[in-house]
Amino acid sequence: MPPDFANLPVLDAHVHFGHPAFQPGLMHIMDENKVGKFNIVCTPHRTRLSLVPDALFVKAHAPGGVYVFGGLDISVLFMAPDTCGGIFATYVDQLMGMGCDGIKMIEGKPDMRKMLPVPPFDSPAYEPYWAKMEAKGVPLIFHVNDPEEFWDAEKIPDWARAQGWFYGDGSFIHNEEQYAEILHVLERHPALKVIFAHFYFLSNQLERLAGLLERFPNMHIDLTPGIEMYYNLSRQAQVARDFFIKYQDRIVFGTDIGAKALLSTPEMGIEPGESGLRIRVVRSFLENQGEYSLDVGDGFLFGRFAGPYNGLDLPEEVLRKIYAGNFERLAGTQPRALNPGAILAECERLKMLIPMMAAAQPGTEVDLSVIEQVTAHFQNLQ
Repeated sequence: MPPDFANLPVLDAHVHFGHPAFQPGLMHIMDENKVGKFNIVCTPHRTRLSLVPDALFVKAHAPGGVYVFGGLDISVLFMAPDTCGGIFATYVDQLMGMGCDGIKMIEGKPDMRKMLPVPPFDSPAYEPYWAKMEAKGVPLIFHVNDPEEFWDAEKIPDWARAQGWFYGDGSFIHNEEQYAEILHVLERHPALKVIFAHFYFLSNQLERLAGLLERFPNMHIDLTPGIEMYYNLSRQAQVARDFFIKYQDRIVFGTDIGAKALLSTPEMGIEPGESGLRIRVVRSFLENQGEYSLDVGDGFLFGRFAGPYNGLDLPEEVLRKIYAGNFERLAGTQPRALNPGAILAECERLKMLIPMMAAAQPGTEVDLSVIEQVTAHFQNLQ
C-alpha cells in the first residue's frame, strides 16, 4: 500500500470468495494492502449451489478478522417461489446460527433476476423474510440493478455487453421497476438495516439518493466499484464531497475483491495486482486532493473512462467511519463465533441438495469435492 494513504483501520465490507484454495492468497492480499478485517459476501454458485461453507472456512482460519454475509438458498425459488419468504426467514436463523454476520442478496442484479424465478420483492411472497430481517436487526448487503447505461444500447460499454449485461432488449426487468419495488419494501420496513451495493447505482443522481437516505435512516450504501461511480462523482467533486460529509454515517468501504476469480478466471485465483488496484481506486478517490490520474485499464469490469479524477480529500474523522466504523456499527465490532456443528449440518444438507438441483438442469456437473473438504475441516474442529 502506498505510504501516502492515511494510516487508519480499514475493513473491506464487500469481498468475494469462491474456493478454499484461495484462502492463503486472499489473506496475503489483505495484509499487503493493510486491510485489517474484511467481509465475504456469498452469492449462488451454479455447481455448488452455496458458497457459504467456503466463506465460513476462511472465517475459521482468521478468527476476529473475517465477517461472512451468507447468501439465501436459491433452490427455494425453484421449488416454492410463492412461499419463499417464510422459508427464507427460517434460513436466516440457520445462517446466523452457523456464525454468519448478515445476509447478502444478489437477486436484484437484472441477469440474476431473469435467471432465477424471483417474485417481486414487494410481493406477499417475500414479506415474511423482510419482517424477520427487520425484527432481528440482521444487516443486509443488497445488489439492486446495475449502471443505468446497461439499459441503453448506445451507452453500454463493450465490456459490459460482452458479459451479457445489456438489459434493453425487453427481456430484463427495468431498473426503475426494481427501484419502485425496493421503495415499497423500505416503506413497509423502515428499520431494515440495509447496505445497497455499488452506491445503489445512483452516483449520477445524488439528489435522488440523498432523498432516500433522508427518508430511511437505516439505509446505507457501499463504495464497491463500478468505475463509472467514480467518474460520475469526479465530475461533480464539490457536490460529491458535501454529500460524503453529510452522509458520513451511511457510507461503507468495499472493493469487490475476488469478483474476477468468481466470474471470469477461477483458475488464476484472486489476483494480487487486480485486488490492489481496486483498493487504490476507492482510497485514492476518498483521500486525494484535487485532480489525479489513475490507470484502471487492467481492472476487471472497469472499462476505461477519460480522466482526470478528482479526489474528495475527506477529513480523518469521516474516513474512520467509512473505512470501518459504519460497517462495525451494523454488523458488530467483532465477527460472530462459528458453530461447527451447525455448519456440518448445512454441509450434509447441501450434499443431498446439490445433486437434486443439478439433475433438474441438464448439462450441469455435480461438484461435491469442495464441500467435502470444508466438511473435513469442521469435523476436525469439533
